[in-house]
Amino acid sequence: MKRQSITVLLILAFVAAILFFIQHEGNPFLKPKTVRGEEWRDEPQQKPAGDSRKSKPQTPGSLLPRVAMTAVEYKFDPLALSRDRENSPFELRGGAGTGRVTDRKGKVILESSDELGIFGAVVSPGHRWVLVRGGDGKSLLLEPPSDRRIAPPTRPPGSNLFPFEWHWIGPDLLFGISGVEKISHEGPHENCCNDNNVAQTKFYTFDVVRERLSEVVMPGAVTQPVVNAVDFTGDGHIHLKLEEPQDGVEQDLGWFRIGPPE
Repeated sequence: MKRQSITVLLILAFVAAILFFIQHEGNPFLKPKTVRGEEWRDEPQQKPAGDSRKSKPQTPGSLLPRVAMTAVEYKFDPLALSRDRENSPFELRGGAGTGRVTDRKGKVILESSDELGIFGAVVSPGHRWVLVRGGDGKSLLLEPPSDRRIAPPTRPPGSNLFPFEWHWIGPDLLFGISGVEKISHEGPHENCCNDNNVAQTKFYTFDVVRERLSEVVMPGAVTQPVVNAVDFTGDGHIHLKLEEPQDGVEQDLGWFRIGPPE
């Protein structure tokens, strides 16, 4: 009996001690947790007051590299240009979206498809590449010996710019003509019926080997926003004329070359 009484007394004393602790200290399981001396609660972390950090701005797209266009003295030889084109190892057969590119023996290198209807083909100086012209500004570059194919840009980066019109001016260099489209209050194609809807001419080059597009800096001789490139040679020369006559006389600006003066 004495042992049972002692056990009961011990249990009662233990319960009394717990009640006393809760009354004076509070429930330890309801107290907030601490981490390194700071209170921790199951709440989302609040942004500190006065924190003025902003999201990192997006990096703007890189500008195209620029190349110069320099006036030069040049004597154009159309016969030499024709001879170079006549000796081409590749030729276009057919056209109007159904053409095909062949070699001299008639072997088909590329023919029209749903993806690219062939309207024209021009061989590069040196006869390494064939520029295949499709519809809607699409083009394709072929290197027949290796069957390598490159799709040059269809149009320049930016808004309201026309698709490229490509011309060879070197063994691996294309000259591209584009322009800013006129926009009227009613929308684009302000003078579409007069074929005069270019607000400003823009020129570019495309390095085929590097697949690099560059923008041409207009020479100082170009004093009007619209200018015509009328002749191109395989040794890098371009013939320019102004779009609008001055005092009734056509303004022939002469020949230019991409890069520094010769």
